[in-house]
Amino acid sequence: EYKFIRRAEDNDRVVQIVSMLRTTENKIYRQGISDPTELADGFPTRPEDLFGYDGIVIGSVEAGYFTPVQQDLMREFVDRRGGGLLWLGGRSSLADGGWAGSSLVDLLPVVLPLQKNTFHRASADAELTPLGADSLICRLTDDPKANAERWGKLPYLMDYQEAGTPKPAAAGLAEMRAGGRKYPLSLSQNYGRGGTAGLGTSR
Repeated sequence: EYKFIRRAEDNDRVVQIVSMLRTTENKIYRQGISDPTELADGFPTRPEDLFGYDGIVIGSVEAGYFTPVQQDLMREFVDRRGGGLLWLGGRSSLADGGWAGSSLVDLLPVVLPLQKNTFHRASADAELTPLGADSLICRLTDDPKANAERWGKLPYLMDYQEAGTPKPAAAGLAEMRAGGRKYPLSLSQNYGRGGTAGLGTSR
């Protein structure tokens, strides 16, 4: 949730988080905006309104929420602007959100499952991959051994999503175990000047 992310970044002078929360079908609630006009019309439709950001995080939002123009703009944001695009798990995300049929499917670091109901309200345990153990993204502390111990003591995830099969160019940083099976948790890949990533949980 935005309040917890904002609390974690309170002392960071570099990162500024702006969020859009869809409260009803045609209404959004904005937080972290720099002025009253920012995102007043919803998700941007022009490069000059989107390219000022460094990254986009898409939560439990179906692909159909974004118009073809907005989807093309997100592709340009990553490919030409060099921005980052992250999908989070959720009931309306990834395969369950129809992203396999979107124009952005090639930006995803996974081949999405064909079936629906891939999101589960059940616990899962996270663990680093060897690549994730060396990654700055997964570093909770500078010492590698201490970092592995910290990951081993993390509380379980409250939900998980079957994200699909990692693409050949995707880097798997973390995995999760649920129901006796192992699933990708954190994956990333380069795309054009930027990069994309997926996280197989919403919390």
